[in-house]
Amino acid sequence: MGAPRKNPPKDAAVTIETLASQGHAIIGIARQLGVGRDLFKRWCEEDETLQEAFEVGRDSHRQALVALIMQAAALNKGANANAMFLLKTMHGYRENDSSNTNVKVGVAVTPSVMIVRDHGTDEEWAARAAEQQRALVSDAASPPKAIEASVTAPLTHVSTVEATQANATYNDAPAWHGNA
Repeated sequence: MGAPRKNPPKDAAVTIETLASQGHAIIGIARQLGVGRDLFKRWCEEDETLQEAFEVGRDSHRQALVALIMQAAALNKGANANAMFLLKTMHGYRENDSSNTNVKVGVAVTPSVMIVRDHGTDEEWAARAAEQQRALVSDAASPPKAIEASVTAPLTHVSTVEATQANATYNDAPAWHGNA
C-alpha cells in the first residue's frame, strides 16, 4: 500500500488565491502548501473551488499589471516595461496578434540527410531554364521524327544435329538461327 492520501488544508483556497494574485507560479504555491506540483495540480483538478481560487488570483494579478500600464497612459508617461514583460510572460499577452489566433507549429524532422545541389546563381539558373524552354518550344514546332523499326525474324530452335552440321565449333550446343 502507498502513503495515505494528502488532502488540501482547510484554508487552501484563500492561500492559493492570495499567492496567485501576488504572481506566484504553480510550483511556488505548491511549496507554500507543503506539496509538490503534481499533487497541487491534482487538487485543482479534483476540487473546483481550488481551481477557481487559482484562476481568480491569476486574474487579479493580471488586472493589477494592466492597471499599472493604464495609469502610465493616463499620466502620459511611457508604459511600464516590467508590467508589459510580466503580462507577456505570465499571462500570454502578445503584440500584433489576434487574441483568437492559436499558432501551433509541428515540424517533422527526419534523421536522413538532404543533399542540396548548387544550381549556380539565380541568373545562371534563369538562363538555363530559359534555354531549356526554348529547346522544348522549338521541338514542339518541328514535325515529329519518323521512328525507324528494324524487323527481325522470329527465333527458332535448331536441333543439335542441325547445329553440328551447320557449325561444328559449338560442340553440340543448341544453336539459335533466324528464319530468313
